[in-house]
Amino acid sequence: MNLFFKHRVLLISSLFTALLFFSCGTTRVEPAQVIEEPEISESDLIQAEEIDDGTISLLFAGDIMAHSVNYVISDYPKIWRDVKYIIEPADLAFANIEAPVDDTKKPQNYPNFNMPQSYVEAVIDAGFDVFSLCNNHTNDQGLSGIQETQKTSKRLVQRSKERGEEIYFSGLKDGKKADFTYNLIEKKGWKILFLPVTEILNQPSYSDYINFIENSESARNAFIAKVKELRQKNPCDLFVISIHANETEYTRTVLDWRDEFYMQLLQAGADIVWANHAHIIKDRKYIFYHETNSQKVIMYANGNTISGQRTKPELTSSNPTGERDNTGDGLMVKLTFKKQENGNPPTLINSENFFITTYINTANEYVVKPLNQDFIDYLWEVPRSDWARYIKRRIEINKKYTKDIILWQ
Repeated sequence: MNLFFKHRVLLISSLFTALLFFSCGTTRVEPAQVIEEPEISESDLIQAEEIDDGTISLLFAGDIMAHSVNYVISDYPKIWRDVKYIIEPADLAFANIEAPVDDTKKPQNYPNFNMPQSYVEAVIDAGFDVFSLCNNHTNDQGLSGIQETQKTSKRLVQRSKERGEEIYFSGLKDGKKADFTYNLIEKKGWKILFLPVTEILNQPSYSDYINFIENSESARNAFIAKVKELRQKNPCDLFVISIHANETEYTRTVLDWRDEFYMQLLQAGADIVWANHAHIIKDRKYIFYHETNSQKVIMYANGNTISGQRTKPELTSSNPTGERDNTGDGLMVKLTFKKQENGNPPTLINSENFFITTYINTANEYVVKPLNQDFIDYLWEVPRSDWARYIKRRIEINKKYTKDIILWQ
């Protein structure tokens, strides 16, 4: 069996496993309850870092939001406790911070969000380390909110450096004459170029301070040219573009022109297009290139990683597909790439889908849980039979309405 065929079978098997048994995205079963983490010595960590098998794993989540029901919780790390085992093993984990982060002001709810720095610290401590700061809520607190978010991101970068870790933020600019901000990340001998942009702002003010592209054909064409230029100027192994899309929220539909735009970005030099804004999960597309044994990926939307949009889940409905119910679920996609010795682009050797859900516990705390059978079993034991039945139906709904698409080139 040649290398291409072997990898092709592995990936297809993974994709169909994710589709049929998507609740965990892998055949490994993990507990939904509190996880006791084993103690790891410093020498073990150093030894693990020195191991280079030629692969890198990238995990992509969705929108991290902070409605009032989210930021009033007294223990932010508790939000992530039961999904940390999914996030931490990834070499790089990406998320979208959908709010200014300004500690000079109080946290604020919709429509003008503001989240505290400690909320983001918990996200980082859960294992996320690459963040987009540009979306439709970026300028909710005006220019001062943008500037304070920049200061916050610098503090968080320094906090991580003091711990011997690296995190990355981009998406905000210093002003009108500034170019798009991006990250060129070096990890395990890989170079990952990360560029986040938004096509939508809730208000037009201070767009010059944000990686913003207007929702027009001419602006998209200019951005395609920019992508090509950045790839040429920044030699890298993988180029990731985050797009906060100007599209209708709460619908899984992907318009033909938008799909074509994403494909053009791949042709211009991107390897992964990671889109969000819909607040619900959409399809994923895997493009296989036979001649180079390489693959590119489009994620049309990974939903909400954490939010307070589903405050009243339809627990007694036989088909809870309401707009707000769909916002309570999210998807984390883990992609593992391997370098090829013949100089061709990296090949995708594995893809795993981890579906998650925002659960309202008996203390009325909004916490993230794995959307799988283990969690259902836990709910029956608690007991919370209404939630157990609801989560079972949510698994069936996401299985029915989201899929992995394979395209051969």
